[in-house]
Amino acid sequence: MFYERLFGMGFQAEGGMEGSEGLGGGRGGRTSVARPAGEEGEWEEMGVLEEGEEELSEEELRQMDELDAEAEAEAEEGEMVMSDQLEFEGDMEGAEGAQGGRSALEAAQAAQEAYEEEGDEDAGPRIHPLTLENRYGPSPSTIQLPTSTFTDPVTLLLSGLPPKHISETAHRVFGGVGLPYSTSTPAIGKTLQPKPIQLDAYQSGMSPIEADTYMGVIMPGMLASVMSVLAETRKRLGTAWAEGLVRKAQAGDLKILDAGGGGAGILAVRELLRAEWERMHEADQTSNARAMSLAEASGQTGGASATPPLGTATVLTGSDMLRKRASQLLDNTTFIPRLPDYLHTEEAKQKGKFDLILAPHTLWPLREDYLRRTHTQNLWALLSTAGGVLVLLEKGVPRGFEMIAAARDLLLSTRIASPTSPTLNLDITEPPTPHVLWDGSQTPEPLITSKEKGMIIAPCTNHAGCPLYTQKGHVRGRRDFCHFEQRYIRPGFLQRVLKAKDKNFEDVRFSFVSVMRGRDLRERETPAAAVEAKAEDGGQEAQTVLQGDHATDRAFAGYGTSLPASPTKTSPSHLHPHSLTLPRAILPPLKRRGHVILDLCTPSGTLERWTVPRSFSRQAYRDARKASWGDLWALGAKTRVRRAGRAGKVREGKEGRGGKEMKDGRHVDFEVKVKGRGKEGKGKRRGKGAEGVVGEGGRMRKGSKVGGVREKRDKRGARVEEDD
Repeated sequence: MFYERLFGMGFQAEGGMEGSEGLGGGRGGRTSVARPAGEEGEWEEMGVLEEGEEELSEEELRQMDELDAEAEAEAEEGEMVMSDQLEFEGDMEGAEGAQGGRSALEAAQAAQEAYEEEGDEDAGPRIHPLTLENRYGPSPSTIQLPTSTFTDPVTLLLSGLPPKHISETAHRVFGGVGLPYSTSTPAIGKTLQPKPIQLDAYQSGMSPIEADTYMGVIMPGMLASVMSVLAETRKRLGTAWAEGLVRKAQAGDLKILDAGGGGAGILAVRELLRAEWERMHEADQTSNARAMSLAEASGQTGGASATPPLGTATVLTGSDMLRKRASQLLDNTTFIPRLPDYLHTEEAKQKGKFDLILAPHTLWPLREDYLRRTHTQNLWALLSTAGGVLVLLEKGVPRGFEMIAAARDLLLSTRIASPTSPTLNLDITEPPTPHVLWDGSQTPEPLITSKEKGMIIAPCTNHAGCPLYTQKGHVRGRRDFCHFEQRYIRPGFLQRVLKAKDKNFEDVRFSFVSVMRGRDLRERETPAAAVEAKAEDGGQEAQTVLQGDHATDRAFAGYGTSLPASPTKTSPSHLHPHSLTLPRAILPPLKRRGHVILDLCTPSGTLERWTVPRSFSRQAYRDARKASWGDLWALGAKTRVRRAGRAGKVREGKEGRGGKEMKDGRHVDFEVKVKGRGKEGKGKRRGKGAEGVVGEGGRMRKGSKVGGVREKRDKRGARVEEDD
């Protein structure tokens, strides 16, 4: 063995091995001991034992091992102390500091992780399969925006305009430096009044320069966030769902609606279809590479399509200027100025229309709550009842989270049937049934509507109330809120608008919810449905999606101890859990000395803090240190505690942060002596200085002024004593 570690233990090389001269080995028949010297890692020969020389005794070797162990312990202590000073403290406000400080923190954490894992190289697989399977977002984690369908066309579209004009318009419309009123969430935005994106696809009046600014500034971040959400939705629904979309698109039956992205949602869906289509035809492309290379210009080779299917798309654009620009990026697309009203059409309620609806940044611009409720219910009515998927997305700020959480509560209370809630619900938002007679034997049962079959796909793994939304509505000072982030590479035109030179990437933050109508993976109603689900999953038994307290307890115990290193399709379902039965990390993990703390939203609808120490499991501890914000956790923990979300509190009609009682600093109560009618006594006054206290002969009154009582004073202001 050439080495045991890169640094630390001695390096031994047999003299007869080839290439040993460069590592301190010289002539045959002797053994060299070398250690790394200096920061460059060069090897330095420490000693040579010739043939016939006596080796060290066992006692001397034991003493040397003890010295090495003490040196390693001291080095470890120093590394730990340095890491504890630089660790992430869990507060998201501190994570948005200067770029230099953040880079230093990331470098220190990476060095600490490498040091922690140095001794675990032979402990088994590096990353557990369940950890890899349940990671959040796309792979690779940084999104490169599609070049042929987005970056190049938009670059050509904006090439005729000076970048200065777009930059000035963007800074004027989106709040100045950092563009806080766009899809970006800079640190300076915390000091400003929260506002939605100031340009949206609903606007009917949009100037040409504003339409160009929308294409160059809003669409990159919106496209990256929607692609991230679709990747997470595809992971939770599985391969069968994605392949079903491709087959529908090939048959011309897939219908997609972009209800707020101005075309960004359609581009994201088509990227998903392209990736899935390439995966499905990977074997065909390998075997028929020559035939594919001879494809005709029409894209047909041997009767098979050489390009991925697109599906039938519909995009909402209220402005003609935006529609003209978006049409240059999208083929086979219909543009509409407003959404149809399916909420009050009985036939549309039952059938629906679209298989996939994407509605990014459509709730916050609506000022009234009843408008947002109506909009959410209308989008649900537009969904297909055969497994249609709706994605709602807002900015990753407290107000944006409140919009998404309110829409989630609305769908759970009025539309989606759940085992934890009654199947019948009194929907007071619907108009009453006409000709209802309330006298005699008539009952108000016609007003009771039945909930539909459906489910929440992501990010929640429960159908209970959101633990971070216990205080409903708009609350100032909300500190804990569910949101995620996605890093993407900025295109060149956005770099020029921002005049950015230090970095070419951006982390866009957003809150979202993805729901399905007409299907519920938590139940298998009939044997026929189970057989159908088995066929969709490629012949393997359908996994049981069980949520609630039992799922939380099972996840806390951990699945990693009984799962094989490489799970296969024949693995039992109880060893390979469904991702919708696992808790999700809603904050970055807190890495401490010898343990990792995870803040998780559990399948039972509670917010808990789980601690994974090294003594619990080396595999779980190593994976916990590698865990990221938004990952699902399947390897269990040693301890768990319930925690509550930090939010502002309403007190005396005022809202604030920190939970401290607001005091009135204008008045203070004091005990004073009061004379009246020849008697002295004690009383209280309220005020500052002499306010609220009268002189001799008067009586104590409250307030800053006392009328009707006056002291006698001379011209100099001195008090004049009265004669009896």
